[in-house]
Amino acid sequence: MSKAGRLDIHCTDAYGNQFDIKLQMTNEHNVAQRAKYYHALMTNHMLTAGENYQSLKETYVIFLCPFNPLITEQQRAVGHYQMISEEGDYLNDGTHTLILNASGDWEGVSDELKGIFQLVLRQPASFGQLGAQIMDKIDEIKHSKTGGRKYMELTGAFWQDARNEGRNEGRKEGTDEAIIKLIPDLFALSNDRQAVIKILMTKMNLSQEQAEGYYQRAMVAEAKKVSR
Repeated sequence: MSKAGRLDIHCTDAYGNQFDIKLQMTNEHNVAQRAKYYHALMTNHMLTAGENYQSLKETYVIFLCPFNPLITEQQRAVGHYQMISEEGDYLNDGTHTLILNASGDWEGVSDELKGIFQLVLRQPASFGQLGAQIMDKIDEIKHSKTGGRKYMELTGAFWQDARNEGRNEGRKEGTDEAIIKLIPDLFALSNDRQAVIKILMTKMNLSQEQAEGYYQRAMVAEAKKVSR
């Protein structure tokens, strides 16, 4: 059996180059391996039988994160990685992995990307125009009848990932942080504390006491943001 792959945002430019953009809110410590897999997914159907391998187009896997997912201590906001030899020669195989670290140093980053970083960090988008446009669109979708239901369906994938993460005690801290960050969005949808508590209990198999603990921690964190 093969592993099913889900590409969050997958697009192709006018030259046939393919891009996969993934929003990564929790650190699963497997970015390099996932990049390898997503590049394979994109190139798998690029060639027809008998076509020359030189016809393969460029592939870009882009991770958008609120943290540095690498073991290294580099604090760059934008990292571009390609296949390279020990002597420093590029293989030029057409694969590009980009890591956009919102918690890194923003020096030299465009205002549009800064606005996206602000959204990833759960901050108002004050840089550029794209971030604000995305936020407006998200609000429009979340508060529409059909969009609100769809938004809740999409968060289901998050809860499944969070449950998987919770089975590994070494990643519990990252899972807790991700849940706490999502709670304000859940509250914005329902404006009902008990509804959020019920969702936490149902989706994460938590007791009422545990769910209320997450809720309180999330509200305290949100209040600190507002008071800054």
